[in-house]
Amino acid sequence: MIEGWDLVTLGDVLDVLTNGVNCKQNKSGCGQKISRIESIASASFDINRVGYAELTEQKKTKYRLQQGDILFSHINSAIHVGKTAVFDLDEEVYHGVNLLKMRPKSNLVSAYLELYLKYIFEQGYWRNICKQSVNQASVNQQDIKLVPISFPRDQLEQKRIVSILDEAFAGISQAVANAEKNLANARELFESYLNNVFTQKGENWLEKKLVEVCSIKHGFAFKSQFFSTDGDYVVLTPGSFYENGGFRNQGEKTKYYVGEIPDGYILNEGDFLFAMTEQAVGLLGSSLIVPQSNYFLHNQRLGLVQVVDEMTWDNDFFHHQFNTKYFRNAVQSTASGLKVRHTSPTKLGDISIFYPPKMSDQKKIASVLNKMMTQTQCLETIYQQKLTALSELKQSILQKAFTGELAA
Repeated sequence: MIEGWDLVTLGDVLDVLTNGVNCKQNKSGCGQKISRIESIASASFDINRVGYAELTEQKKTKYRLQQGDILFSHINSAIHVGKTAVFDLDEEVYHGVNLLKMRPKSNLVSAYLELYLKYIFEQGYWRNICKQSVNQASVNQQDIKLVPISFPRDQLEQKRIVSILDEAFAGISQAVANAEKNLANARELFESYLNNVFTQKGENWLEKKLVEVCSIKHGFAFKSQFFSTDGDYVVLTPGSFYENGGFRNQGEKTKYYVGEIPDGYILNEGDFLFAMTEQAVGLLGSSLIVPQSNYFLHNQRLGLVQVVDEMTWDNDFFHHQFNTKYFRNAVQSTASGLKVRHTSPTKLGDISIFYPPKMSDQKKIASVLNKMMTQTQCLETIYQQKLTALSELKQSILQKAFTGELAA
């Protein structure tokens, strides 16, 4: 142990650790109206509900928040359990049952504790110990009390560490904001150019319904009892599509098929497919070009484009067109379903498409868009790497702070 530091558990340093108040909708007309915080979004909170509760003066004292109290999300989805926020309002506000209230003893600076809790949250500490039910995860007070924490006994040293971290994180936050802005700008620039190509069009471009230039074939409902983790054939699923189009290798989630395969459902390289169901936001209407022959299977909920003989069709050109806002919005307008939205070949066939009749013109446009897309993806990779590096830097600084390596 570092000289001048204590290693204890949270139970040793918390003066208050309480559950929140359970409110009702006041259908019976009883109880007093109160403002309460029920959840933590990101690193902040919202006074997001008004409820009614029978509160004695003793309960008011127990549940009312004080400035500097730390709110801890102990019932939530597994990825959100353990999120914290500091209450800093001079208002009469209470916390709901999904949140715990923490108030450290006088020997521990509240800001130091809050930073420590954020550190172990980002390390995945709570995800490893939380109890998972069907709809939510949780940690109980006993779990929290047993969490180890180290800190300098001198409060001035605690405050100095907090000050160093605040300054460092302000710089990191600005760098993250810049990288995220650059990432968004790169994507927006390509999307803007892409949409302009297909909205401005050329003078000789044709407009036709999709049904006039191709048919769209339904896939086969392959039986799940023949799905395997290995095999000679891969079953394509909506998860095989990126939301913005293109083939996604699903890695360990890849579904192989070892049963009998009916004729006509083994795909060839260059086959063009639509996702006709929205298992993830933005997936509906996404397209991919099959990368390999005699390996992928045409599954249900995927539409195979079969171009009519007299039609000139460059896969890359139409793949880009089907990623435009116009086309995706048109696909969305054809969809039905509440929880999972679907479309059909008939509905897709009624959407208008635009194209130059010459294959050479289609290829020329596609070549420019391919080049821009590749450049955009390179920029995205750079900015994503920078964001990852900044996240790792933040964790490194936090680790040094709570192991005494930032000591004066």
